[in-house]
Parts: sequence; structure tokens; C-alpha cells
Amino acid sequence: MAQEWFRTHCARFDHGGCGLKVSIKDGRLDKVVPDPDDPFSHGWHCRKGLSAKERLESPLRLTQPLRRTGPRGSGLWELVGWDEALDLLAQHFSRAIQTLGPESVAFAQGAPKGPEFFLLLRLANLLRCPNVAGSQHVCHMPREQMALVTCGFFPVADLEGPSRCVLLWGSNPPATNEEGVLGGHLHACLNQGARLVVVDPVRTAVAEKADVWLQIRPGTDDLLAMGFLHVIVEEGWYDREFVEQWTVGFEDLRRAVKAYTPQRVAAGCWVPEEKIRAAARLYAQNRPACLQWGNAVEHTPRSADTCRALVHLMAVTGNLEQPGGNIRADMPRLMPLKDMIALDDFPDRPKKLLNHHHRILPRLISVPSWMVVQSILNQAPYPIRSLYMQGTNPLLSYTDAAVVKKALESLEFLAVADQVMTPTAALADLVLPVALPMEYNDIGHYGLPHGFVTARPKLVDPPEGCRSDLWIINEWAKRMGLGDRFWPKEEDILEAIVAPSGLSFRELCAKGVVFGPKRYRTYEDKGFKTPSGRVELRSSLLEKWGFSALPAAEDPAPLPEDFPFLLTSRKPKDFFHSAYRHLERLRQKHAEPTVWISPDSAARLGISEGQKIFIETAHGRIAQRAHLTEALHHPVILADFGWWFPERTGDPLRGWAASNLNMLTGVGRTDPVMATPQVRAIPCRLTPA
Repeated sequence: MAQEWFRTHCARFDHGGCGLKVSIKDGRLDKVVPDPDDPFSHGWHCRKGLSAKERLESPLRLTQPLRRTGPRGSGLWELVGWDEALDLLAQHFSRAIQTLGPESVAFAQGAPKGPEFFLLLRLANLLRCPNVAGSQHVCHMPREQMALVTCGFFPVADLEGPSRCVLLWGSNPPATNEEGVLGGHLHACLNQGARLVVVDPVRTAVAEKADVWLQIRPGTDDLLAMGFLHVIVEEGWYDREFVEQWTVGFEDLRRAVKAYTPQRVAAGCWVPEEKIRAAARLYAQNRPACLQWGNAVEHTPRSADTCRALVHLMAVTGNLEQPGGNIRADMPRLMPLKDMIALDDFPDRPKKLLNHHHRILPRLISVPSWMVVQSILNQAPYPIRSLYMQGTNPLLSYTDAAVVKKALESLEFLAVADQVMTPTAALADLVLPVALPMEYNDIGHYGLPHGFVTARPKLVDPPEGCRSDLWIINEWAKRMGLGDRFWPKEEDILEAIVAPSGLSFRELCAKGVVFGPKRYRTYEDKGFKTPSGRVELRSSLLEKWGFSALPAAEDPAPLPEDFPFLLTSRKPKDFFHSAYRHLERLRQKHAEPTVWISPDSAARLGISEGQKIFIETAHGRIAQRAHLTEALHHPVILADFGWWFPERTGDPLRGWAASNLNMLTGVGRTDPVMATPQVRAIPCRLTPA
């Protein structure tokens, strides 16, 4: 039998993009192993990436376009061909645009996984349809946007530099592989002698290695960050030379943080005062130091202030753009994003966005998902009647799942492109089966601010009826009369993206990874890319847009008597958001949804290990299995995110509500800048089932 080995990168199992070696035998994927020679991951891997063979060969994969024939969610479908499916898409969207206007249709994607997100934005902009819904308001954009208004770039932790201290804030790289930062990078940095501070409500394996672990009360990151700043500023541990020469607003910041004493912060965050001082001093005194933040800091209505305060920490300690600190990681020379998304073709887009109606930050290119849901239901500020979704499962991933279901059921037309029949796809009028990574040519990390892209070449043919997201959008655009603004075939899209680098896609594949320049201290020549040319500790842009110029924090409210526990959550490391519950290799490691509870909490309610329990908030109730652990303290509980049950074939919606964390969340108060709702730190009660 003919066998050949190829190199590629993991895709859509998480954000990491680890290097893989893949054996192809007689045209089929045979083996997947880590690539020790990959210049990005250096052999780091997880079992998700090694499950690629099962993902491609799963019997639950969709392999033909389906059109609904019964009521929504009935599970009644008929097979249609691709020509008919694309015609249906074009007809429904064209009719909606012509009769109700371009604001009556919307698009949605979950976590960006490749160029397909930006191609979707291109289609929307050229149709003058403003709203592409995403998860960015709870994932990455609070960090990125608050960094941009403060220092003009997204500061990446330089774990491969000479760091003397690492501050992990709501981040656990060995379990999550945050974009651009792998667990292997962290381990290498610590092995070189870096000190470690961990801010996490859970005693993770990384927290156990920390010099100082702050077991924070979930949802009080803003308060703790302001407490760090208080210690560093009041005790004089800041970098005086950098602050004087390269920041504006330091005295304003000094006054803003003065009230956040360690005593006050300790009471609100449930962290001992002496630990707050020790952690802040350790970070400030061991330069260069890098701060690696996870998207846990973006899950409350205080996300913007939290992220701003953390950028201020990097700045006042002189760790911005320093080797081993938080650096500017520019992308390789590729097609600029504004050209890919045809931004200049829709100049009045900012005023048409739902974001404008809700008066949030004007720079966002995507729309917070809850705004689209409300617009569907309320028909205001304009009606949204047709929706196209790719790579997302909103019944599991959007806040307030019961309301999301009501909104999707009320649409005139819903189309979903996915790999399996998810609960969301089960509500669609049209379901499109997508090709999977290794079945088409692709580029990883394009458009992300981490300074590199990875090659993901096609290695095997997809099932006959499957098409890539790139192909679907490109062909759909032609049927919408936009053929002159798209490409003859999907491979041409990738060639256009890499052309500015001087490479062809084949040459990119030969290299595997292409890095942009790591830039250090560029401000010495050019200043910072802010209106003042300096790090703006007092933000002129936020002030101009009507927001507070300085960060602030809130003291948390006491837990109510009827909801005496505090719910936070995790994305299980065996899955990616709500995806891959259908893979046996992964389910063997994590068979059921699990909620972690301290033995103290469990004893108060008579809960035993493995017992099924109900978790209830003001919004709803779900069931998960109890796991008793000393990793948490009373009254915090840690529930699994993203659970549904593909094996429940008798239920077309596959048990979507039974253990779904977003049955417990709601859209009430949101962050005034970033529109982030409360998706962590929610009061709850527990009941043994």
C-alpha cells in the first residue's frame, strides 16, 4: 500500500495551530502525530489535534445539502444538490434585500478559524449588509480594542524572550492553547527560570507551580487589576523613565487607583492582602515580565475596564515592546484585512451597524451576537428576517439560550453550514455540509494579531457532497451578482492573500509557518500609534467617544440568600467550545458535563461524587454531574460550557437544553464600551437531583 507523510497544522480543534505530521495511505488519512520540528509548536500537541482521523471519518458527518420539509426542529429533510442549495441562498437573500433592505439580512460565525470569516465580511460589505454577528465581544476584542486605544497595538506575551516573570491572568495555556501562546511556550519559559504569578479561581496544574497564586473571586478582575496598579504606583515600583517619557495621564491614573487599597481589594476579591502586595511586587520588580491574559477577563460587564487596567500594568512597569515583555508581533506581509473585507466599499457601514444603535465602541467590525438576537425578536432598530451561519452553534454558544431559540424559530429563512447536525442546524431551512481541515487548502491565523500564519494544505479529498466554507461563500457571491469582486476558484483566494509576501501558496506550504517581524522599542523612532504618540493612560479616544477616559472598578455585591453559590465556567480542554462531542476518542476522556464543587459546598447540601445535580440561576436550570475537588473554595462552582448530546438521535435537537450553560445566562446589564454581558460570576443555587 502506498504511504506518504505530510506536514500541516491543527485547525478548528482550538486556536493553537500546532504542527502535525500526517500519514496518507491509499488516499486516506492513516495516522496523525505531533511534529517535533515545527518552528511554532516544537512538538507540543493535545489529543484534540490527534483526533483528526476520527473527525474526518465520523459517521455523523453531513455529506449532502439538506432542505427542511417539516416544522422547524422536526428532523424532516430532503436532499438537494449544490446548485439548488446555492440558488436557494441567493433567492432568499436577494428577495429580502430588495423588499426590506440590506439591513434585513445578517451573517454569523463563531470563533474565526481561517480566511472564511473575512470572506464572509467581504460578502456582507459588498451587499451593503452591515451585520456580521460574532463572539468577539466576549472573546479577544475587549483585550485587543482596549490595547489599541491605550498603546496602539495588541501586546503579545513574549514567552520565547528573556522573561524573568510571567503573570498568567485568567489564562491556562496548557489546557486552552490561547491564540499565539501554547502550553509548550509557557513550560519553556518557566524552565529557563522565570517566576510565575497566577490569577485564577481554580487551582490548576499551572497554579500549583506558581510563586504566588491568587485564588480570585470570579468576576472581580477589574478590582484586582486596580489593586495591582495601586501597589505599584503608591510603592514606587513603576518604571519612572518610561512613564515620564512615553505615557500621558499618569497623575490622573495615580488619582484613579488611589482608592483601590489592598485592604479594599482583598475584601472584594477574596484574596489575602499580603498576597496582592507580593504578586504585584513580583511582577513589577522582575523585568522583563510578560502578562498573558485569557478570555476569562472578557466575561463580565466590566470587561473594558479590566482589559484597560491590565494594559496599564504592562505600560507603567515598562514591559511594553521589551524582549521578554509584551511585544508588538506584526503579521507577515499579506493582503491587508481592509482589502479582504472590502471595507472601503461600504463607507457608511459604521452608522448602519447595530453597534451604532447601541452606542458601543465604533471600531468593531462584528456585531455582538445578542444584538442580532434582539433585533430579530424586536424588529428594531430594523427587522432581521434572514440569517446565514457558519462554524457556530448559537443554541449552545450565545447568551440566554432560550431566547436565542425563540429568535431563530421566528426567522423567515435560516441557513447553516456545519460538519454535523448541531442543535442550531436542526432549526435551519437549509443545511450545508462543509469540508474539514486536511480536505481543502487553508491558511491559519490570518487576520489575528500574533505575528504569524500557518499552512494547512489539502491532504485528502472530502466526501463527494462536502464543500469548504471558502468555496460556498465564493460561489454564493457569484449568484448574488458579485462575480467580478470574488475569485474564479477557492484556491485563488489563498494565492491572493499570500501574494504580497512574494510567496505562492505552495511555497507557504513548503515553509509551514511564516513569521512577521518581532518589533522591540519601535516607539523610540515612531512613537506609539495613538493620538498623542504615547501610551495613553488617560484615553483621549475613549473620552472623545463619550466613555470614561480612565479605568475604574466595582466592589462586588454580596450573594443573595436564595442564590448562595457563585457560578463560573470552563471550556473543557477535550473540546472546542460546543464542537466535537460526537468524537468517541474525546468523549472517552470526558463523557459527561461536569460541575466542580468544593467538598465544603457539597457537604452543606449532601452532594456526593458523581451525583447528578441541578444548577439554577435567575434565568434557568440545567443538570450536570458533580465532581468534588479541593481546587475550588466555597461558594464557587465551576460548570462545563458547550454541552449537547449528538448520540441522542431520537431528539432532533439532541438534548440542547439539558446541560447547556447558556440556559443560565442572560442579557441584562452589559459593558458600555464592549457590550459584554455577564457570562461568569453568576449567583446560583444547587439542588441534588
